[in-house]
Amino acid sequence: MDASFYSMILDGLSDPLYVLDSRGNYVFVNSAYCNQLRIPGRELLKMNVHDFLKTGQITECLFDLVVRQKGQIIRFQDVMDTMNTGRPKFRQLVVMTPFFDENAEIRYVLATLRPVDQINRDFYIASLESTAAAKTVLANYTVEQGNIVVESPVMKHILSVAQDISETDATVLITGESGTGKEVVARYIHSCSNRKKGQMVIINCASLPETLLEAELFGYEKGAFTGAAPGGKRGLFEEADKGTLFLDEINSLPLSLQGKLLRAIETKTIQRIGAYKSRSVDFRLIVTTNEDLQQLVEQKRFRADLYYRINVIPIRIPPLRERREDILPMADLFLKEFCRKNGKEKSFSPQMLDNMVHYDWPGNVRELKNFVERSVLLSTEQYIKIPNIGGVFEAIPGITVRQDIRKSEFVESRIEEMLEQGMSLEDYMEDCEKSVLEWAIAKYGSSYKTAAALKTSQASVMRKKKKYGL
Repeated sequence: MDASFYSMILDGLSDPLYVLDSRGNYVFVNSAYCNQLRIPGRELLKMNVHDFLKTGQITECLFDLVVRQKGQIIRFQDVMDTMNTGRPKFRQLVVMTPFFDENAEIRYVLATLRPVDQINRDFYIASLESTAAAKTVLANYTVEQGNIVVESPVMKHILSVAQDISETDATVLITGESGTGKEVVARYIHSCSNRKKGQMVIINCASLPETLLEAELFGYEKGAFTGAAPGGKRGLFEEADKGTLFLDEINSLPLSLQGKLLRAIETKTIQRIGAYKSRSVDFRLIVTTNEDLQQLVEQKRFRADLYYRINVIPIRIPPLRERREDILPMADLFLKEFCRKNGKEKSFSPQMLDNMVHYDWPGNVRELKNFVERSVLLSTEQYIKIPNIGGVFEAIPGITVRQDIRKSEFVESRIEEMLEQGMSLEDYMEDCEKSVLEWAIAKYGSSYKTAAALKTSQASVMRKKKKYGL
Protein backbone atom coordinates (compact mmCIF):
# COMPACT_ATOMS: atom_id res chain seq x y z
CA MET A 1 0.00 0.00 0.00
CA ASP A 2 1.30 3.44 -0.91
CA ALA A 3 1.58 6.53 1.31
CA SER A 4 -1.71 7.95 0.02
CA PHE A 5 -3.58 5.03 1.62
CA TYR A 6 -2.17 5.78 5.08
CA SER A 7 -2.81 9.52 4.63
CA MET A 8 -6.43 8.73 3.77
CA ILE A 9 -6.80 6.55 6.88
CA LEU A 10 -5.26 9.15 9.22
CA ASP A 11 -7.27 11.96 7.65
CA GLY A 12 -10.49 10.05 8.24
CA LEU A 13 -9.93 9.74 12.00
CA SER A 14 -12.30 11.79 14.15
CA ASP A 15 -9.56 12.64 16.66
CA PRO A 16 -7.19 15.53 15.79
CA LEU A 17 -3.76 14.27 14.77
CA TYR A 18 -0.52 15.76 13.46
CA VAL A 19 3.11 14.83 12.78
CA LEU A 20 6.13 17.08 13.46
CA ASP A 21 9.70 16.79 12.27
CA SER A 22 12.69 16.98 14.63
CA ARG A 23 12.48 20.81 14.71
CA GLY A 24 8.77 21.01 15.39
CA ASN A 25 7.68 21.80 11.84
CA TYR A 26 4.35 20.33 10.74
CA VAL A 27 4.75 17.60 8.12
CA PHE A 28 1.23 16.11 8.33
CA VAL A 29 -2.12 17.28 9.73
CA ASN A 30 -5.50 15.58 9.45
CA SER A 31 -8.81 17.29 8.80
CA ALA A 32 -10.01 16.97 12.40
CA TYR A 33 -6.96 18.95 13.60
CA CYS A 34 -7.54 21.62 10.95
CA ASN A 35 -11.19 21.85 12.00
CA GLN A 36 -10.25 22.20 15.66
CA LEU A 37 -7.88 25.10 14.97
CA ARG A 38 -9.95 26.50 12.09
CA ILE A 39 -6.75 26.79 10.06
CA PRO A 40 -6.42 25.27 6.55
CA GLY A 41 -4.01 22.35 6.25
CA ARG A 42 -1.86 24.12 3.66
CA GLU A 43 -1.28 26.95 6.15
CA LEU A 44 -0.49 24.62 9.05
CA LEU A 45 2.14 22.84 6.95
CA LYS A 46 4.01 26.15 6.74
CA MET A 47 4.03 26.54 10.52
CA ASN A 48 6.07 25.36 13.50
CA VAL A 49 4.44 24.10 16.70
CA HIS A 50 6.26 26.86 18.64
CA ASP A 51 4.18 29.45 16.75
CA PHE A 52 1.25 28.65 19.08
CA LEU A 53 3.49 29.29 22.07
CA LYS A 54 4.30 32.75 20.71
CA THR A 55 0.63 33.63 20.17
CA GLY A 56 -0.31 32.50 23.67
CA GLN A 57 -2.67 29.72 22.56
CA ILE A 58 -0.61 27.27 24.62
CA THR A 59 1.46 27.97 27.73
CA GLU A 60 3.74 24.94 27.41
CA CYS A 61 5.11 23.24 24.31
CA LEU A 62 4.85 19.51 24.93
CA PHE A 63 7.00 18.80 21.85
CA ASP A 64 10.01 20.23 23.75
CA LEU A 65 9.31 17.82 26.61
CA VAL A 66 9.37 14.86 24.19
CA VAL A 67 12.68 16.07 22.77
CA ARG A 68 14.21 16.38 26.24
CA GLN A 69 12.94 13.05 27.54
CA LYS A 70 13.25 11.18 24.24
CA GLY A 71 10.14 9.20 25.08
CA GLN A 72 6.37 9.20 24.83
CA ILE A 73 4.45 11.65 27.02
CA ILE A 74 0.77 11.78 27.96
CA ARG A 75 -0.36 15.14 29.33
CA PHE A 76 -3.39 17.37 29.72
CA GLN A 77 -2.98 20.66 27.90
CA ASP A 78 -5.04 23.84 28.17
CA VAL A 79 -5.68 25.63 24.89
CA MET A 80 -6.06 29.29 25.76
CA ASP A 81 -8.65 31.73 24.45
CA THR A 82 -6.58 34.54 22.92
CA MET A 83 -9.70 36.76 22.81
CA ASN A 84 -10.08 36.43 26.58
CA THR A 85 -6.51 36.47 27.90
CA GLY A 86 -5.70 34.08 30.69
CA ARG A 87 -8.72 31.80 30.31
CA PRO A 88 -8.57 28.24 28.98
CA LYS A 89 -10.76 27.77 25.91
CA PHE A 90 -10.78 24.00 26.36
CA ARG A 91 -8.65 21.23 27.82
CA GLN A 92 -7.36 18.28 25.81
CA LEU A 93 -5.49 15.05 26.40
CA VAL A 94 -2.30 14.94 24.31
CA VAL A 95 -0.36 11.76 23.52
CA MET A 96 2.99 12.45 21.82
CA THR A 97 5.06 9.55 20.49
CA PRO A 98 8.59 10.02 19.07
CA PHE A 99 10.00 7.99 16.17
CA PHE A 100 13.78 7.62 15.91
CA ASP A 101 16.29 7.30 13.06
CA GLU A 102 19.19 4.83 12.87
CA ASN A 103 21.31 7.11 15.11
CA ALA A 104 18.66 7.07 17.86
CA GLU A 105 17.78 10.69 17.16
CA ILE A 106 14.19 11.87 16.97
CA ARG A 107 13.03 12.03 13.35
CA TYR A 108 9.28 12.54 13.76
CA VAL A 109 6.80 13.07 16.59
CA LEU A 110 3.22 11.86 16.24
CA ALA A 111 0.64 13.71 18.35
CA THR A 112 -2.95 12.58 18.92
CA LEU A 113 -5.39 14.87 20.71
CA ARG A 114 -8.75 14.41 22.37
CA PRO A 115 -10.75 17.19 24.07
CA VAL A 116 -11.71 16.35 27.66
CA ASP A 117 -15.42 16.89 26.99
CA GLN A 118 -15.16 14.28 24.20
CA ILE A 119 -13.53 11.83 26.63
CA ASN A 120 -16.31 12.43 29.16
CA ARG A 121 -18.97 11.96 26.50
CA ASP A 122 -17.43 8.73 25.20
CA PHE A 123 -17.05 7.43 28.74
CA TYR A 124 -20.69 8.16 29.47
CA ILE A 125 -21.95 6.56 26.26
CA ALA A 126 -19.84 3.45 26.88
CA SER A 127 -21.23 3.19 30.40
CA LEU A 128 -24.80 2.97 29.07
CA GLU A 129 -24.09 -0.50 27.72
CA SER A 130 -21.63 -1.57 30.40
CA THR A 131 -22.01 -3.75 33.46
CA ALA A 132 -23.03 -2.64 36.91
CA ALA A 133 -19.34 -2.53 37.82
CA ALA A 134 -18.69 0.03 35.10
CA LYS A 135 -21.61 2.11 36.36
CA THR A 136 -20.00 2.11 39.80
CA VAL A 137 -16.88 3.57 38.20
CA LEU A 138 -19.02 6.27 36.58
CA ALA A 139 -20.41 7.22 39.99
CA ASN A 140 -16.86 7.72 41.24
CA TYR A 141 -15.85 9.62 38.12
CA THR A 142 -17.46 12.84 39.32
CA VAL A 143 -17.43 14.88 42.50
CA GLU A 144 -20.80 14.57 44.20
CA GLN A 145 -21.81 16.79 47.12
CA GLY A 146 -25.52 16.44 47.82
CA ASN A 147 -27.22 17.84 44.73
CA ILE A 148 -23.93 19.13 43.30
CA VAL A 149 -22.39 16.93 40.63
CA VAL A 150 -19.33 18.33 38.89
CA GLU A 151 -16.63 17.05 36.59
CA SER A 152 -15.07 20.27 35.27
CA PRO A 153 -11.82 21.49 36.89
CA VAL A 154 -13.28 24.99 37.36
CA MET A 155 -16.27 23.76 39.38
CA LYS A 156 -14.12 21.40 41.44
CA HIS A 157 -11.95 24.41 42.27
CA ILE A 158 -15.02 26.49 43.18
CA LEU A 159 -16.27 23.79 45.56
CA SER A 160 -12.82 23.56 47.10
CA VAL A 161 -12.77 27.33 47.69
CA ALA A 162 -16.34 27.22 49.02
CA GLN A 163 -15.36 24.56 51.54
CA ASP A 164 -12.32 26.57 52.66
CA ILE A 165 -14.23 29.82 53.19
CA SER A 166 -17.16 28.07 54.89
CA GLU A 167 -15.11 28.04 58.10
CA THR A 168 -15.10 31.85 58.17
CA ASP A 169 -17.90 34.41 58.56
CA ALA A 170 -16.71 36.51 55.61
CA THR A 171 -19.41 37.84 53.26
CA VAL A 172 -19.55 35.97 49.95
CA LEU A 173 -20.62 37.54 46.65
CA ILE A 174 -21.64 34.89 44.11
CA THR A 175 -21.97 36.10 40.52
CA GLY A 176 -23.09 34.39 37.34
CA GLU A 177 -25.82 34.12 34.78
CA SER A 178 -29.34 33.11 35.73
CA GLY A 179 -29.68 29.38 36.33
CA THR A 180 -25.98 28.59 36.85
CA GLY A 181 -26.53 27.23 40.37
CA LYS A 182 -25.60 30.19 42.58
CA GLU A 183 -28.08 29.20 45.28
CA VAL A 184 -26.78 25.62 45.24
CA VAL A 185 -23.25 26.85 45.94
CA ALA A 186 -24.58 29.15 48.69
CA ARG A 187 -26.34 26.18 50.33
CA TYR A 188 -23.14 24.17 50.05
CA ILE A 189 -21.17 26.89 51.88
CA HIS A 190 -23.78 26.95 54.65
CA SER A 191 -23.85 23.14 54.96
CA CYS A 192 -20.05 23.05 55.40
CA SER A 193 -19.94 25.91 57.90
CA ASN A 194 -20.04 26.04 61.68
CA ARG A 195 -23.48 27.64 61.29
CA LYS A 196 -25.05 24.61 59.64
CA LYS A 197 -27.14 23.91 62.76
CA GLY A 198 -28.70 27.35 62.34
CA GLN A 199 -31.13 28.37 59.62
CA MET A 200 -30.23 29.44 56.13
CA VAL A 201 -32.80 32.18 55.50
CA ILE A 202 -33.40 32.95 51.81
CA ILE A 203 -35.05 35.98 50.23
CA ASN A 204 -35.18 37.04 46.60
CA CYS A 205 -34.73 40.81 46.50
CA ALA A 206 -36.53 41.01 43.14
CA SER A 207 -39.64 39.19 44.29
CA LEU A 208 -41.12 41.78 46.68
CA PRO A 209 -42.01 45.48 46.39
CA GLU A 210 -39.84 47.93 48.33
CA THR A 211 -42.28 48.45 51.25
CA LEU A 212 -42.72 44.74 51.88
CA LEU A 213 -39.03 44.01 51.37
CA GLU A 214 -38.01 46.33 54.21
CA ALA A 215 -40.57 44.72 56.53
CA GLU A 216 -39.42 41.24 55.56
CA LEU A 217 -35.75 42.02 56.13
CA PHE A 218 -35.90 44.09 59.29
CA GLY A 219 -39.29 43.21 60.81
CA TYR A 220 -41.66 45.65 62.52
CA GLU A 221 -43.21 46.52 65.85
CA LYS A 222 -46.93 46.23 66.56
CA GLY A 223 -48.88 49.15 65.17
CA ALA A 224 -45.96 50.23 62.96
CA PHE A 225 -48.30 50.63 59.99
CA THR A 226 -51.84 49.88 58.88
CA GLY A 227 -52.32 46.15 58.53
CA ALA A 228 -49.33 45.22 60.70
CA ALA A 229 -49.64 42.05 62.76
CA PRO A 230 -50.86 42.79 66.31
CA GLY A 231 -47.75 41.40 67.92
CA GLY A 232 -45.27 42.74 65.38
CA LYS A 233 -42.97 40.51 63.36
CA ARG A 234 -39.39 39.30 63.42
CA GLY A 235 -37.43 40.14 60.29
CA LEU A 236 -35.25 37.78 58.30
CA PHE A 237 -32.10 39.18 59.87
CA GLU A 238 -33.40 38.00 63.24
CA GLU A 239 -34.49 34.66 61.78
CA ALA A 240 -30.93 34.20 60.50
CA ASP A 241 -29.40 34.75 63.96
CA LYS A 242 -26.66 32.11 64.48
CA GLY A 243 -27.21 31.07 60.85
CA THR A 244 -26.84 32.37 57.30
CA LEU A 245 -28.79 35.09 55.49
CA PHE A 246 -28.90 34.58 51.74
CA LEU A 247 -29.94 37.59 49.63
CA ASP A 248 -30.63 36.46 46.07
CA GLU A 249 -30.40 39.03 43.25
CA ILE A 250 -29.10 41.81 45.50
CA ASN A 251 -28.76 43.90 42.35
CA SER A 252 -32.55 44.41 42.60
CA LEU A 253 -32.35 45.87 46.13
CA PRO A 254 -33.76 49.44 46.11
CA LEU A 255 -31.27 52.24 46.80
CA SER A 256 -33.33 53.35 49.79
CA LEU A 257 -32.66 50.01 51.52
CA GLN A 258 -29.02 49.66 50.56
CA GLY A 259 -27.84 52.10 53.25
CA LYS A 260 -29.81 50.27 55.92
CA LEU A 261 -28.38 46.93 54.75
CA LEU A 262 -24.86 48.35 54.85
CA ARG A 263 -25.34 49.45 58.45
CA ALA A 264 -26.68 46.02 59.43
CA ILE A 265 -23.66 44.30 57.88
CA GLU A 266 -21.13 46.63 59.51
CA THR A 267 -22.66 46.84 63.00
CA LYS A 268 -24.44 43.46 63.16
CA THR A 269 -27.46 45.32 64.49
CA ILE A 270 -30.90 45.95 62.99
CA GLN A 271 -33.81 48.19 63.84
CA ARG A 272 -37.36 47.07 63.24
CA ILE A 273 -39.79 49.42 61.50
CA GLY A 274 -41.44 51.54 64.21
CA ALA A 275 -38.82 50.60 66.83
CA TYR A 276 -36.61 52.97 68.80
CA LYS A 277 -33.96 50.48 69.83
CA SER A 278 -31.56 48.38 67.81
CA ARG A 279 -31.19 44.61 68.16
CA SER A 280 -27.98 42.63 67.88
CA VAL A 281 -27.95 39.81 65.35
CA ASP A 282 -25.25 37.24 64.56
CA PHE A 283 -25.47 36.19 60.93
CA ARG A 284 -23.29 35.24 57.99
CA LEU A 285 -24.22 36.99 54.73
CA ILE A 286 -24.13 35.42 51.26
CA VAL A 287 -25.44 37.41 48.30
CA THR A 288 -25.83 36.76 44.59
CA THR A 289 -26.23 38.93 41.54
CA ASN A 290 -26.95 38.24 37.88
CA GLU A 291 -25.81 41.74 36.87
CA ASP A 292 -22.41 43.44 36.97
CA LEU A 293 -22.51 45.36 40.27
CA GLN A 294 -19.51 47.48 39.33
CA GLN A 295 -21.39 48.66 36.26
CA LEU A 296 -24.45 49.39 38.42
CA VAL A 297 -22.23 51.47 40.72
CA GLU A 298 -21.06 53.52 37.73
CA GLN A 299 -24.71 53.98 36.72
CA LYS A 300 -25.55 55.19 40.28
CA ARG A 301 -27.97 52.28 40.72
CA PHE A 302 -25.94 50.59 43.45
CA ARG A 303 -24.04 52.11 46.36
CA ALA A 304 -20.28 51.91 45.98
CA ASP A 305 -19.72 51.49 49.75
CA LEU A 306 -22.15 48.55 49.87
CA TYR A 307 -20.53 46.96 46.83
CA TYR A 308 -17.07 47.08 48.40
CA ARG A 309 -18.49 45.81 51.69
CA ILE A 310 -20.11 42.70 50.21
CA ASN A 311 -17.33 41.98 47.70
CA VAL A 312 -15.14 40.30 50.31
CA ILE A 313 -14.97 36.85 48.74
CA PRO A 314 -16.21 36.93 45.13
CA ILE A 315 -17.09 33.61 43.45
CA ARG A 316 -18.06 33.51 39.77
CA ILE A 317 -20.11 30.51 38.66
CA PRO A 318 -19.40 29.98 34.93
CA PRO A 319 -22.25 29.16 32.55
CA LEU A 320 -22.63 25.59 31.27
CA ARG A 321 -21.16 26.52 27.88
CA GLU A 322 -17.85 27.20 29.69
CA ARG A 323 -17.90 23.89 31.61
CA ARG A 324 -19.35 21.36 29.22
CA GLU A 325 -17.78 18.50 31.20
CA ASP A 326 -20.55 18.99 33.78
CA ILE A 327 -23.47 18.66 31.35
CA LEU A 328 -23.69 14.86 31.10
CA PRO A 329 -23.10 14.04 34.79
CA MET A 330 -25.82 16.54 35.77
CA ALA A 331 -28.17 15.29 33.06
CA ASP A 332 -27.64 11.76 34.37
CA LEU A 333 -28.48 12.89 37.91
CA PHE A 334 -31.66 14.64 36.74
CA LEU A 335 -32.60 11.65 34.56
CA LYS A 336 -32.43 9.27 37.53
CA GLU A 337 -34.41 11.72 39.67
CA PHE A 338 -37.27 12.15 37.19
CA CYS A 339 -37.35 8.47 36.20
CA ARG A 340 -37.69 7.54 39.88
CA LYS A 341 -40.35 10.20 40.45
CA ASN A 342 -42.41 9.15 37.42
CA GLY A 343 -41.84 5.41 37.60
CA LYS A 344 -40.04 5.23 34.25
CA GLU A 345 -36.81 3.74 32.93
CA LYS A 346 -35.14 5.92 30.30
CA SER A 347 -31.69 6.47 28.81
CA PHE A 348 -30.32 9.08 26.44
CA SER A 349 -29.32 7.95 22.96
CA PRO A 350 -25.73 8.64 21.86
CA GLN A 351 -26.99 11.27 19.38
CA MET A 352 -28.89 13.03 22.15
CA LEU A 353 -25.85 12.99 24.44
CA ASP A 354 -23.72 14.48 21.69
CA ASN A 355 -26.22 17.27 21.04
CA MET A 356 -26.61 18.00 24.74
CA VAL A 357 -22.87 18.55 25.10
CA HIS A 358 -22.72 20.87 22.08
CA TYR A 359 -25.80 22.92 22.95
CA ASP A 360 -25.00 26.22 24.74
CA TRP A 361 -27.84 26.05 27.33
CA PRO A 362 -28.56 29.79 27.67
CA GLY A 363 -30.78 28.95 30.66
CA ASN A 364 -27.92 26.92 32.17
CA VAL A 365 -28.63 24.26 34.82
CA ARG A 366 -32.26 25.33 35.18
CA GLU A 367 -32.85 24.83 31.45
CA LEU A 368 -31.01 21.49 31.47
CA LYS A 369 -33.09 20.20 34.36
CA ASN A 370 -36.35 21.28 32.72
CA PHE A 371 -35.31 19.66 29.46
CA VAL A 372 -34.49 16.34 31.12
CA GLU A 373 -37.86 16.34 32.91
CA ARG A 374 -39.65 17.09 29.62
CA SER A 375 -37.66 14.33 27.93
CA VAL A 376 -38.69 11.75 30.51
CA LEU A 377 -42.35 12.74 30.36
CA LEU A 378 -42.72 13.07 26.58
CA SER A 379 -40.44 10.41 25.12
CA THR A 380 -42.24 7.27 23.99
CA GLU A 381 -39.23 4.94 23.85
CA GLN A 382 -36.68 3.73 26.38
CA TYR A 383 -33.89 5.59 24.58
CA ILE A 384 -34.57 9.32 24.43
CA LYS A 385 -33.84 10.52 20.89
CA ILE A 386 -34.02 13.84 19.06
CA PRO A 387 -37.34 13.02 17.27
CA ASN A 388 -39.05 12.42 20.62
CA ILE A 389 -38.46 15.94 21.93
CA GLY A 390 -39.24 19.31 20.37
CA GLY A 391 -37.94 22.75 21.10
CA VAL A 392 -34.55 22.90 22.73
CA PHE A 393 -32.35 21.62 19.90
CA GLU A 394 -34.04 23.44 17.03
CA ALA A 395 -31.22 25.97 16.77
CA ILE A 396 -28.48 23.35 16.31
CA PRO A 397 -27.15 23.22 12.72
CA GLY A 398 -28.37 20.19 10.82
CA ILE A 399 -31.41 19.56 13.01
CA THR A 400 -34.66 21.00 11.67
CA VAL A 401 -38.00 20.62 13.42
CA ARG A 402 -41.17 21.11 11.45
CA GLN A 403 -43.58 23.33 13.37
CA ASP A 404 -46.67 22.81 11.20
CA ILE A 405 -46.95 19.02 11.63
CA ARG A 406 -45.73 16.44 14.08
CA LYS A 407 -42.36 14.85 13.34
CA SER A 408 -43.80 11.36 12.97
CA GLU A 409 -46.24 12.66 10.35
CA PHE A 410 -43.37 14.43 8.60
CA VAL A 411 -41.32 11.23 8.40
CA GLU A 412 -44.32 9.28 7.11
CA SER A 413 -44.98 11.87 4.40
CA ARG A 414 -41.34 11.70 3.24
CA ILE A 415 -41.43 7.90 3.03
CA GLU A 416 -44.69 7.97 1.09
CA GLU A 417 -43.16 10.53 -1.31
CA MET A 418 -40.15 8.26 -1.82
CA LEU A 419 -42.35 5.25 -2.61
CA GLU A 420 -44.52 7.24 -5.04
CA GLN A 421 -41.42 8.33 -6.97
CA GLY A 422 -40.16 4.75 -7.18
CA MET A 423 -36.95 5.57 -5.34
CA SER A 424 -34.88 2.82 -3.78
CA LEU A 425 -33.68 3.20 -0.18
CA GLU A 426 -30.14 3.80 -1.45
CA ASP A 427 -31.30 6.57 -3.80
CA TYR A 428 -33.37 8.13 -1.06
CA MET A 429 -30.42 8.16 1.39
CA GLU A 430 -28.19 9.75 -1.25
CA ASP A 431 -30.85 12.38 -1.91
CA CYS A 432 -30.99 13.19 1.80
CA GLU A 433 -27.20 13.34 2.01
CA LYS A 434 -27.04 15.67 -0.98
CA SER A 435 -29.66 17.98 0.55
CA VAL A 436 -27.87 18.17 3.89
CA LEU A 437 -24.50 18.77 2.23
CA GLU A 438 -25.92 21.43 -0.07
CA TRP A 439 -27.52 23.22 2.87
CA ALA A 440 -24.35 23.07 5.00
CA ILE A 441 -22.08 24.36 2.20
CA ALA A 442 -24.45 27.27 1.57
CA LYS A 443 -24.53 28.09 5.30
CA TYR A 444 -20.84 27.68 6.22
CA GLY A 445 -19.08 28.46 2.95
CA SER A 446 -15.77 26.64 3.29
CA SER A 447 -15.36 22.87 3.23
CA TYR A 448 -13.48 23.00 6.54
CA LYS A 449 -16.34 24.73 8.37
CA THR A 450 -18.85 22.42 6.70
CA ALA A 451 -16.87 19.37 7.84
CA ALA A 452 -16.71 20.70 11.40
CA ALA A 453 -20.47 21.33 11.50
CA LEU A 454 -21.31 17.89 10.10
CA LYS A 455 -18.63 16.17 12.22
CA THR A 456 -16.86 14.60 9.28
CA SER A 457 -13.54 15.15 7.52
CA GLN A 458 -12.85 17.88 5.00
CA ALA A 459 -11.69 15.23 2.53
CA SER A 460 -15.06 13.48 2.83
CA VAL A 461 -16.91 16.75 2.19
CA MET A 462 -14.82 17.39 -0.94
CA ARG A 463 -15.43 13.87 -2.27
CA LYS A 464 -19.18 14.11 -1.77
CA LYS A 465 -19.24 17.63 -3.18
CA LYS A 466 -17.66 16.32 -6.35
CA LYS A 467 -19.95 13.28 -6.38
CA TYR A 468 -23.12 15.38 -6.27
CA GLY A 469 -21.79 18.16 -8.49
CA LEU A 470 -22.25 20.86 -5.82
